[in-house]
Amino acid sequence: MDVMDERGSSTAEFAVLLPAIALLLSLLLCLGVLGMHQIQVQQAAGAMARELARGEDPGAARARGIQLAGTSARFSVDNGGGYATVTVAKSVDLPVVGPVEVRGTASVANEQ
Repeated sequence: MDVMDERGSSTAEFAVLLPAIALLLSLLLCLGVLGMHQIQVQQAAGAMARELARGEDPGAARARGIQLAGTSARFSVDNGGGYATVTVAKSVDLPVVGPVEVRGTASVANEQ
């Protein structure tokens, strides 16, 4: 009689754990997407700061930032104190978490 009572228990345990496992996998996927966008904004900030430090046109530097971070990114440029400092921010809408802002900053000494 004991075998008959335990026959459906593993199915019930799986049904209880399945939503938790799905949520965990969704959160891991969201972290991966967030990390990818963080790398994009950091690369855009570095590329823009290098171009501005070399004396390139600010419009060309902004075009490079848009190419790397996308059109939804916001750019802040400070070219004072002997350094070109660029901050790139972008809002990422994650399905499970909601909107999260990622930000990258880079400073490069001016070459002129």
